[in-house]
Amino acid sequence: MPTSPTIAALAAALVKAQSAMGGAKKDSTNPHFRTAYADLASVWDACRAPLANAGLSVVQLVSSDEKSAIIETILAHSSGEWVSSTLAVPLTKADAQGLGSAITYGRRYALAAIVGVCPADDDGEAAVARPTQRTQPATRAQEPDDVPMKHPTDKFRKPTTQTAEIDDL
Repeated sequence: MPTSPTIAALAAALVKAQSAMGGAKKDSTNPHFRTAYADLASVWDACRAPLANAGLSVVQLVSSDEKSAIIETILAHSSGEWVSSTLAVPLTKADAQGLGSAITYGRRYALAAIVGVCPADDDGEAAVARPTQRTQPATRAQEPDDVPMKHPTDKFRKPTTQTAEIDDL
């Protein structure tokens, strides 16, 4: 990874910025998979103010070849120190829409990686902590130290200090 000759001030500023960053909100939906994801704007929303408050900026330069969109991401500090990384994203379609999609996708992942932003798990259902439902009702209360029996008709048994089961003799 290319860097300026020193990055001590940049590293210290990045620590400060990361301590103030939250996760990027998963506020977009992938229509093909019906999954939520954090789009480029959400990643920027999660890191823009903490980066600026720490004297950091991000520049993303874009180029392409026949097969890829190429994104160079530069994290710079007000001291003049910098680090950069280059990401090549394969084109799924060889047209302007395919190039635009690859650029946006690459910018999102490269930005998140260089500043350390992760998507936030904002799933409300996960926060509720509902008990999981069993697929089959239990025939008796299962206790944490229950272990499977060797015989298929006996689902659980309490562990014992015996060293051999009757089946083992």
